[in-house]
Amino acid sequence: MENQEASTENSTGIPWDCVLVKEVPVGVAAIAFLLSFLTVFGNSLVVIAIVKDPFSELRTIPNYLILNLAVCDLIVGIPSELLLGLSHFYESYDLYYVAYTSLYTSMVASALTILTLAFERYIMVEAPLKSHEYLIHSHLRLVIVYIWLISLCVALLSFLNKCNQVEYRLIITDAIGFPVMALMFLIYSRIFFLVRRWIRQDLDFSISESQRLLGSENLSENIRARERHIAFSVFLFVGVFALCWTPCFVMENVFYKYKRSSSLATAADWVRVSGLLSSLLNPLIYALRYEKFRKAIRHIFVSYWFYRTYHFRFP
Repeated sequence: MENQEASTENSTGIPWDCVLVKEVPVGVAAIAFLLSFLTVFGNSLVVIAIVKDPFSELRTIPNYLILNLAVCDLIVGIPSELLLGLSHFYESYDLYYVAYTSLYTSMVASALTILTLAFERYIMVEAPLKSHEYLIHSHLRLVIVYIWLISLCVALLSFLNKCNQVEYRLIITDAIGFPVMALMFLIYSRIFFLVRRWIRQDLDFSISESQRLLGSENLSENIRARERHIAFSVFLFVGVFALCWTPCFVMENVFYKYKRSSSLATAADWVRVSGLLSSLLNPLIYALRYEKFRKAIRHIFVSYWFYRTYHFRFP
């Protein structure tokens, strides 16, 4: 019994989680600083493009969810990644604590936002004629409010268990991380089978009616291309999230079992870098690979450049 108590507390009686914080490896710190800059830059572009929306093309319900996702990822860039890098120079539990609390709080908000995006795509595919009844701005505002309420509860749970961060991260991982990821895969699978069924039906119709309706082939091909694009996009969204966060989720379970190992704590810092990559990749996947976003960003920067040039040359 005494050994068990000693394993959870150090000689001063302070919970072990509060003292098992060593200097963050220099490699992790360097990556965190680099990712902080790139993450803030990429997600700022998404926010600016949607807020400015110079061509009035981006203020749609899916893009408002992407805007919410960009805000979540900005929280990872600052303060999470920035403080994680600073933890290499300042061996402080508070820095370490705020860095990972903000990271996992943002992860919950990002995961719920991505899940909502997948569900929105599912409604568009399953019931396109009735989608306008469900995908309305009042529902969007309500969903975003719920996402941040849940995320704030996650942050509050961390504050209430400041010196039990290993247990806190395990709870977030097993109670939210894995279930949300499973739901993403289920929704994606349903979308994939629906799209595949429609593609086959369109192909059968095109073959049987090709002699009489030659003009419909281009339309059918456009429809099939859009459906394949939707299915691929949803798969890409879910796959990147899973590849980035599954190593972290597995590590949190391993770290909980062997949480007294300082060497494992260092290994966990390296594994959690994969979770940081998610916030860097999200703006590329959800926004910047689309021409509408790139066109809006180019227009904003060109307009700004002309404004600065004209302002300084002709005051």
